[in-house]
Amino acid sequence: MPLIHQRLVSSASILPGRPMARRLLLALAAAAALSARPARACSVCGCGDPILSASDPAALAGTLRLQFDVEYLRVDAGTDGVPGSTDQLKQLSYRLNAVYRPIDALTLGAMVPVVSKSITAVGVGPGVVASDLAGLGDAEVTARYVPWRSVQVGAMRAQELALAVGTTIPTGASDARNDAGDLIDPHGQLGTGAWGPFAGLHYRYDQGDWTGYAGLSWRHRAEGTYFDGSRYKFGDALLWSVHGQVLLARRVALDLGIDGRDARPDRAVAADGTVTDAVENTGGTVWSLAPGVYLDASAGLWFFARGQVPFVKKLDGEQDVKPTFTVGVQYLAW
Repeated sequence: MPLIHQRLVSSASILPGRPMARRLLLALAAAAALSARPARACSVCGCGDPILSASDPAALAGTLRLQFDVEYLRVDAGTDGVPGSTDQLKQLSYRLNAVYRPIDALTLGAMVPVVSKSITAVGVGPGVVASDLAGLGDAEVTARYVPWRSVQVGAMRAQELALAVGTTIPTGASDARNDAGDLIDPHGQLGTGAWGPFAGLHYRYDQGDWTGYAGLSWRHRAEGTYFDGSRYKFGDALLWSVHGQVLLARRVALDLGIDGRDARPDRAVAADGTVTDAVENTGGTVWSLAPGVYLDASAGLWFFARGQVPFVKKLDGEQDVKPTFTVGVQYLAW
């Protein structure tokens, strides 16, 4: 029997003779395992509620969960000041996540990424690599508190309302220079050079093998300062997710939802003090279809794959957001 199931059966033993209680607890854990979507560091990268990483098997069935995942994304935007040229941003992130639950109502999380990021200018002559960097990105911490939870064992129904806060930490380098000694575009840097606090409200509804989830968060971006005296602020954003999830078998769960982002344009201050309140080709709205599949291998070991496929893109200026893909493994340590 997988470790996660062993612990759930042990928890259900407080309700002897009630198999529905055990089934409900299993459904709760499987549904929680479906929602792990770390936040991104860049204003043009990613959409969806950033605090879902706190809703995982460790939040209900254990104390500590470790996860490693790899994410690929691509975003295109017009090259500033070069008509007909497009900057293609490609990013590969290797992320280590840890989630710890000290008490039933409180879950704490941390994420440390290693990022490989490149920008290539195409459309005017041969493609030119404007930047190609790899290294530590911006780390992130989260806290999630559940002030209200309702469980109706006879109806196999459970509901939960949670409050969550968190922030990215400017651990990634943000002062990289090109061969000419000039500052690389902030979107090409490994880190943002500033804090990124966020807060949100989350609701989950479980009914038998089905789960519904809705989350809404606001992320604020502080202003980063660079070696040449310039400053840059990535756009604040409203992030949300609505998902439906089903436990098909003892070890397989499917997830399908919509993740959204409505971001304000970035703001820049040049070294000479010139202010650009709405940076060209930044900001806008993205809605993405977000499918996922999760497999409980054994003893608390889960493998997963998920994606985000944009189907609504109302972006400012010349931009295009491509599909994002993530694969990973998580382990319920204890």
